[in-house]
Amino acid sequence: MGDRLPHVLAAPVVSERALAEPWTAAGLDPDEASRIAAALRRGERGAGRTGAAEREVRALLADRCLRQAEAATAELPREHPLRSEVSDLAERVASLVRDADLALREGRAEDAARDLAVAVELAVDDERLPLRLGAIPPEPVQEVTARVDGRRVVVTWRPSTSTAGTVSYRVTRRTGSGGSARETPLGEVTGTEAVDDHLCVGGDAHYAVVAVRGGLGVSPEATSTPVMITPDVAEPRTVSDETGVTMSWRPPPEAIRIEVLRGEGTPPHGSSPGTIVVEHDGSRFHDASVRPDVEYFYRVRAVYLTSRGRTRTSQGRVIRVVPGPRAVPVRDLRVSPDPRGFTASWTPPERGRVRLFTDRREPSVPFGSEVDTGPEALPRVPVPGTPIVDADGRARLPLSLPAGVTHVLAVTMAGESTVMGEHVRVTAAPPVTDLRAERFDTAVRLGWTWPEHTATALVSWRPDTPREDELPMSAEEDREVLGTERRSRRRYDAEGGFEARMGAGPLLVTVRTVVPTGDDEALSVPVTVRVPGRVVIDYRVEPAGLLRRERVVRLSSEVSCRMPEIAVVYTPGRIQPHTGERGRVLSILPARLLEPGERVSVRVRPPREAEPGWLMCFPVEGSEDVRLRQPPVKELRL
Repeated sequence: MGDRLPHVLAAPVVSERALAEPWTAAGLDPDEASRIAAALRRGERGAGRTGAAEREVRALLADRCLRQAEAATAELPREHPLRSEVSDLAERVASLVRDADLALREGRAEDAARDLAVAVELAVDDERLPLRLGAIPPEPVQEVTARVDGRRVVVTWRPSTSTAGTVSYRVTRRTGSGGSARETPLGEVTGTEAVDDHLCVGGDAHYAVVAVRGGLGVSPEATSTPVMITPDVAEPRTVSDETGVTMSWRPPPEAIRIEVLRGEGTPPHGSSPGTIVVEHDGSRFHDASVRPDVEYFYRVRAVYLTSRGRTRTSQGRVIRVVPGPRAVPVRDLRVSPDPRGFTASWTPPERGRVRLFTDRREPSVPFGSEVDTGPEALPRVPVPGTPIVDADGRARLPLSLPAGVTHVLAVTMAGESTVMGEHVRVTAAPPVTDLRAERFDTAVRLGWTWPEHTATALVSWRPDTPREDELPMSAEEDREVLGTERRSRRRYDAEGGFEARMGAGPLLVTVRTVVPTGDDEALSVPVTVRVPGRVVIDYRVEPAGLLRRERVVRLSSEVSCRMPEIAVVYTPGRIQPHTGERGRVLSILPARLLEPGERVSVRVRPPREAEPGWLMCFPVEGSEDVRLRQPPVKELRL
C-alpha cells in the first residue's frame, strides 16, 4: 500500500472508492481501505483551503493592503507563521499612529505627518489614515512673486518645506478693496508657478498662495506685492534726416492717452532736467526742433486709469535717434590676402562710420540703397575689430574668412541713415595651424590642425640647403621642389596624419589648404616647417689577415653627409650590446665629410678571449642627425 500511495496522491482528483480499489486488490480489508481513503480525502480538502488562504494573504501584503490581510488570516491555522507577520505589521502601524498623536499634542505637526505618511504606505487600504494625514496643515510657502509678462502675470514662489503626503498649491487673485474687493481662484498646481492670463489692463492685483496637504489641510497664506498690466505702444517706426525726426506707433486700445518725452544724450525720466514733452496726435509726431548729429532719446509711454480712479503709466519704449544727412556709401572697397588671412581697405567717408559684414550669398540690396536699422535687416555676420587709418588715408581692417566664397560688404552708418556700399567677392582658403613634423630616416610624418570647412591639403617639400642669399621661409617657392602630394581630410583622419618618403637631407615642408571655386581652386597662404636631415651610414665587418683574426670595418653613405667621430668597440659576452659603454675601444675614425659611395675603412685586431664577443661601431658623441645601420649579426659576432 505504501508503494501505491505517492502515485495515487499525485494523480488527478478521484473518488474515495477509486482510492481504496488498489489497496483492496492488494489484500487489505475493504472496510479498512475505505476508512484510509476517507481520511486521505479529508486531509486533502483541509490542505487546499490553507494553501488558498496563504496565497491570498501574501498577495494582500505585497499590495500593502494590511486591513484586508488581517481579515484573510482567519482562514489560516492558529499557529501559521503568516498570522504573526500580519500581527506584527498591524502593531507597527498602530505604533506609528500613537507616535503621531503624541507629536500633535506636543505641537510637532511635521513629525506627526511623517509618521502618518509611513503608516499610509504600510496600510493603503485603511481609509482613515489618509484623512488624518491630510488634516495636518503643511508649512506655508515662501517669497511669493508676481511679475508682468506682456499681457499676463506670472506668479512664482518657493515651495513648502513639508514633504509628507501629497502637497499642492492653491493660487488666488485679489483685486479691489473694501466693498469692491474680489477674489478669483486661479487653480491648484503641484509646481511652483502659475500664470494669470485674464487680469484686466489697468487693474491692481496681488496674489495669495497656500499649501494644501492631501486636499484637506491648508497652510497660512503668503501674498505678493500688487502688480498691474500696463502694455507699451507697439510697432514703433522712426525716420530721421537733417530736417527732423518722424515717429509713429500703434497705441494700446485700453490707454487713455500717450505721453512722449525727449532727452538729449540720455533717456528721459519723468520730469528730470532737460526732458522735453513732444506734441503728437496719439499715434505719430514730427519733431523739427532737433540738431543734426546730436544723440536724442524718445520715451513713448501709455497712460492708464486704474480701478481706483488713478492714472498709471507704462514703462515706455525708448528709441535712440541721431538725425542728420544721408550716409555716404563706400565706393572703393578692396580685400587683399596677407600671411595671416585677408585685409580689407577703403577710403573713409566724410560723415558716419563704416562697418563690414560678411555673407555667403551675394547681397540683394543694391549699391547706395538705404538699409533698415533693425538688426535682423543688416547683412549677416559683422566683422569684429576697429579699423586703422594708415598714412595713405585708407582705413584697414584684418579679416578672418571661412573656406570657400564669401562676400564682404561695407555699410555706412550716419545718424539714422544706413546705406549699402560696395561689396567684394572673396574666395578664401584658410591656412592650417599647429604644423609639426617628425622624421623616421628618409620618411617624414606631418600633423596639423585643419581649418573649418576645408577638405584637401597640398603638401610639397624642398631641400633646405644653406645659401648666401638665404630666403625667408615664406619665400621658399624659389627652391627646387623635390615632391608634391595632395591629401584629403578623410584619408588624413583615417591614417592619423600625413607620411611620405622625402629623402634624408634637410627639408622645407610646406602645407596649403585647397578650396574649389567653380572651375578653379584657391590655395591658402603656405605654412612651412623645417625638417633636419637624417643621414644613414652603413658599415660592414669583414675578416682579414692570414689566420682571419683581424677585422676590416668599412663605412659608406648613399648621400653626402658630415660623418661624426665613430668608435670601433669590442665587447665580450654572449648578449649583443646597444652601447659601447662596457666595451674596449679598438679604434676611432675621425669626423669628416663623406661623399656618396665613398668608403672609409679601418683595420683592427680584436683580443683573443675564451668567451664570445662583439665588434660594433658607435658614434663617440650621440647624434640625432646620423644613424649607423648595422650589418648582419654574423659579421658582428666574434
